[in-house]
Amino acid sequence: MNDSTEQTGMEIYGAWGALVPSQTRAQLAVVGSGDEYLIIYRTGESSWQPLASAFDEEAAKRAGLLIAKMTKMPEHLRIGGDTISSGADTDHPGVEWVVPTQIVDDPDPIVRITGPGTDRLWVLPSTDGEVFGLLNPDGDPRELAEFATAEAADVFISVIDALFALSGSRAYAEGKSES
Repeated sequence: MNDSTEQTGMEIYGAWGALVPSQTRAQLAVVGSGDEYLIIYRTGESSWQPLASAFDEEAAKRAGLLIAKMTKMPEHLRIGGDTISSGADTDHPGVEWVVPTQIVDDPDPIVRITGPGTDRLWVLPSTDGEVFGLLNPDGDPRELAEFATAEAADVFISVIDALFALSGSRAYAEGKSES
């Protein structure tokens, strides 16, 4: 921990850096201070901006753990389009990433992804389009954070995609547009 986090009492539950599609250096972190828990973001040397508020310390820690663990896996399934609004009128709106809980050697990609179990992160809009959430569908806690805006959720999506690409993870996608 550096001097500034010790002075502010801020705890860092995870921090990552990657190049987003515009080839801009981006950083994402899950942090907590007092009883406020945030997912924050910045590009280059700009100031940190809040993307989402985690519901409590347990949710912040779980979000940090899942991002760290999931983005290191060699393969993942990505469901959804480019934005949180993707598939809004379907039974699976938003964007979800699924990874196995452990690496399985099998020729079938579905077996490799689902293996003995999965970890999942799902960014989705509410039915009224006013609330944008980050869920851990099979975990506890299930509800991790609420994004400030649809744009904030889209930034999170682009950084998570970049982190998977950085780790060299092979993606199996459903619904994502080809670029």
